Amino acid sequence: MTPKYQLTNRQMSSSMGDEVVILNHKDGVYYALEEVGMLVWQQLQTAPQTIDELIKKVCESYEIEATICQVDIQHLLDDLIKEKLVEAID
Repeated sequence: MTPKYQLTNRQMSSSMGDEVVILNHKDGVYYALEEVGMLVWQQLQTAPQTIDELIKKVCESYEIEATICQVDIQHLLDDLIKEKLVEAID
């Protein structure tokens, strides 16, 4: 079964121009995402998403090959999971 990803309850975020600023309120650390990262974050705000759903949305919005997109999004998700801003669910 392909996991879905969702935002955790450890964060708050706000769009500021061309980026989204995220606060991990448990650790007091701020993060910023631009363009593609912001699009992924916005998709996760609407509902839990599979990586395939995220890849599809990014490929529709940007000229990028799906294989490169998959690597980039997986790296972003891994980083967000490490920082406890996103979690994988079944």
